[in-house]
Amino acid sequence: MLESDLNDGDGAARRACDQCRLRKIRCDKDSPCANCKTGNRACSSTGAGQRPREARQRVLISTQYERKIDHFESRLANIENMLRDLAVSINSRSPSVSVTEGGPTGPGPAPDPTGSSPVVGDSTDMLYGDEDDDDADSAFEGDSSMSAQTVFASEFLENTVTRTLPPNLDADMQSALSSLQQIASMQHRPSAHESRFVNAKPLPKGGIRELPMPPAHVVVATLRELKEVPLASFATICTVIAAENFADRCSKVYFATEDYSLITWGIVNAVLYFLLQDKASLADEAQRAQLLEYQSLCRDNLETALTNLPLLLPVRKDTIELLLLGAFYAIEISKFSIARDLNSIAATHCQTLGYHRSRSAASHMSAKPVLFWAAYLLDKALSIRFGRAPVIQDYDITVSRALREPDKDLPSALWNVVQDQWISYANFQGQAYEQLYSPAALARPPEQRAESARQLVQTMETLAKAQEPLMRQTREKLRAVRFDANSAFPMDMAILSDEMMHWCALTLVHRAIPSPPGSPSTFNPECIHAARQAFAHHHEYMEMAADSLAVKAGCIRWNIILVPFTPIIILFCHVVETSDEADLARLAAFADSLQPVCAASEAIAKFHRVCQVLHNVASLCVRARAERRRRRQDQNQDQNQDPNLGPHQRGDQDQDMAMVGIDIDMYLSQLGFMPPQFGGDDNLPAGFDAGNADELGNWFSGNTHILGLLEEDLSEFEPRMWGSMGGQ
Repeated sequence: MLESDLNDGDGAARRACDQCRLRKIRCDKDSPCANCKTGNRACSSTGAGQRPREARQRVLISTQYERKIDHFESRLANIENMLRDLAVSINSRSPSVSVTEGGPTGPGPAPDPTGSSPVVGDSTDMLYGDEDDDDADSAFEGDSSMSAQTVFASEFLENTVTRTLPPNLDADMQSALSSLQQIASMQHRPSAHESRFVNAKPLPKGGIRELPMPPAHVVVATLRELKEVPLASFATICTVIAAENFADRCSKVYFATEDYSLITWGIVNAVLYFLLQDKASLADEAQRAQLLEYQSLCRDNLETALTNLPLLLPVRKDTIELLLLGAFYAIEISKFSIARDLNSIAATHCQTLGYHRSRSAASHMSAKPVLFWAAYLLDKALSIRFGRAPVIQDYDITVSRALREPDKDLPSALWNVVQDQWISYANFQGQAYEQLYSPAALARPPEQRAESARQLVQTMETLAKAQEPLMRQTREKLRAVRFDANSAFPMDMAILSDEMMHWCALTLVHRAIPSPPGSPSTFNPECIHAARQAFAHHHEYMEMAADSLAVKAGCIRWNIILVPFTPIIILFCHVVETSDEADLARLAAFADSLQPVCAASEAIAKFHRVCQVLHNVASLCVRARAERRRRRQDQNQDQNQDPNLGPHQRGDQDQDMAMVGIDIDMYLSQLGFMPPQFGGDDNLPAGFDAGNADELGNWFSGNTHILGLLEEDLSEFEPRMWGSMGGQ
C-alpha cells in the first residue's frame, strides 16, 4: 500500500493501474482498484510505458494582436503572389515550358512554408479554395484588340529595353519609368486582388450575438442627433433604408427579445459604419479616436455578415438593402469588383420582385422603387468602369423616377432633385457605353459611331441647359456660406457638384469623335476643353469647402471615385502627346488637392497615389523630350562649328534620352494610349486616327486598367514614387 500511495499522489490525478492497463480492462483508479482486489493482485500505478501528460499553455490573443497577425498574413500573401508572378514570368520565357492560349503553365505552387491560416478561419478555405491556385482565371475587363502587339512589346521590353537603362538617369526619372513599366505589366497578369474582405471575423460558436458592437448609449445618442442635424452619409443611405426602419432594427439587435437574422445584423452595422464615419469627421481629436474605434467594430461586423451570406439568398427587401449597403461600403474601400458583384445581385433581386415596373399610382411612394434606383445608379457607374454591359436595361423600366414625398425619412427636400439628376447621368453613361464603347459599337463604321457621339453630346447639353437656373441659384447660395472644420456635407453641394459629372460625361463621349485633320492632338478640342472644365469645377468645389474635410470628401467620393473620372486619363495622354506645360500643371494641382482628404477614405488615398503616378510619368515624358530637343539643337550648333563631327558621334550624345523616349512610348503603347508604330519619335504625327475602332478600343481598355489600379496593392510601386517631383 505504501508503494501505491507514493505513486498515487493526488487521487484525482491517479492513472489506471498497471495490471488493468496490461489486461486492457477498465480501472476504477481506486487504491487498490476493484479488479486487483478480486484477483488478489498487487495494485500499483507506476505509469510505465505511458507518455507523461504535457502541461498546456493558455494562449490569450487580444484584438490588437489579431489585427497585427491579419496584417502580416495579408502582406505575406502579397509577397507570395509577387513571387508566383515572377516564377510564371520566368517559366513563360523558358523553351521547355509549353504555352497555350490560356497563358503559361508550370508546376504547381509549393506548400506554404509559413503555415499561416486564413484570415477568416478554416471556413474561408471552403469558400475560396487555395489562394495560391495558379489555375484561377483573371477577371475580364472589357474587350481590347491589343493581344498581338502586346506579345511583341512585352518580349521586346524584357529582352532589350529594361536591361539597358541609361546608368546616368536621375532617381526621379528612373522611379517614374519603373512605375510606368509596372502599370503596363499589371495589365496582362492575372488579377492580384482577391474578391474577399480581409477584416471579416470567424463566426463564434454562439453566433453573431457574441461579436462586439458599439455601446448602446453611443448608438442611441447618434440616432437622436440625426433628428436635429442629418449627416451626409445618412442622406445617401436614405435612398436605401428609411430612418424610422433603421431605429427599429437597432432596437431588435441591441434590445433583442428574440433571435434576429444575419441580414438584419449586417444592415445595422452597415448604417452605423457610415454614421460613425461622418460623426468622427466632425468631432474633436479626443472623441474622434473613440468613434473611429467603434466604426472599426462595425466594419469588421459588416464584412463578417457579407462574407457569410449564403450563395442562394432569399429574394426579399431586406436582402437588397444589405447588398446595396455592402456595395457602397466596397466602393468606400476600393473593392469595386466586390461592389459590382453585390450590386448585380441586388439589381437582379429588384427585377425579380418587380421593383422596376409601375404597378399602381401609389407604387412610386414606397421604398421599393428607391431601392431599384439605387441599384440602377451603381449598375451604370460600375459597368462603365469595368467595360461591361449593365445588368439593368433602360428599355425594361417603367417605374417612375419620383421618390418618396419629403418627410422625416428624407433629411432634405433637395434629395429628390439630387436623385433625379444622378439617374439622368447614369442613364447617359449607359447610352455612352452601348453606343460608343461596347463591342457592338466598336464594330460599327467610325462615321456612325461619331454621329452617335454627337447626338449624345446634344442630349447632355439639353439636360445641362434645363438645370442651369438651379445650378446658378445653388452656386450663389453656397458662395454666401463659409464652411469650417465642423461643417457637414450639404445637399446644395451635391447638386452643384453634378456640374463636374456633366463635364466628365462629355469628356468620355467627345473621346469617340475623331480630331480634325491636321490637329496636333489625338483628342478633338472639345474633348480637351471638357476635361479641363472638369478640373476647374473640382478646384472650385475644393475652394468652397474651405476647411471642411467632410465637404471635400463628399465631393470627391461621389463625383470622382464612384463615377470613373475620365478627364484625368485624357489630360495625361494629351500631356504625353503634346508636352503641354499648362495641362501638366493641372495634373499636379489635382493630385495636390486630393492629398489633404486621403485620411477620409481608403479609395481617395489610392486614387491620390494613382494621380501622383500619372503626373510623375507625364512629367518624365515632358522632361525627356525637352532634353532630347535641347541636345539636338546643341548638336546642330556643334556640327555647324565643326563639320568633321560625324553622325555616329552625334548619335552617341543623344542615345540615353532616346532610350528613355523609346521606353515611354512602348509602355504607353501597351496601355493603348499611343500607337505602337510611333515609338521613340519626338514629333508625333498629327493625331492618329482616334475614330479607328482598334485605337478607340485600346484607349478604353487602358482607361479601364488605370482606374482598376485602385483595387491593386500599390505598395509594390517604387518607394520614391510617392515623393514630390515638383514641376520638373
